[in-house]
Amino acid sequence: MKKTWIDKDLCIGCMACVEIDESETLFMDEDGLAEAKENNLELKECQMVCPTSAVKIKE
Repeated sequence: MKKTWIDKDLCIGCMACVEIDESETLFMDEDGLAEAKENNLELKECQMVCPTSAVKIKE
């Protein structure tokens, strides 16, 4: 189960979250949208830079 995940309906492919993610958990998929590898991380910085609030963190 992913703790930090991407809401694909909100992602616009701007890469802001991927560029700031030092853990390399987030990446761009073949459709040009952000995606998250399996993780147990709270990538709050990535969530904060997303202009569409597509980066989600499960509580």
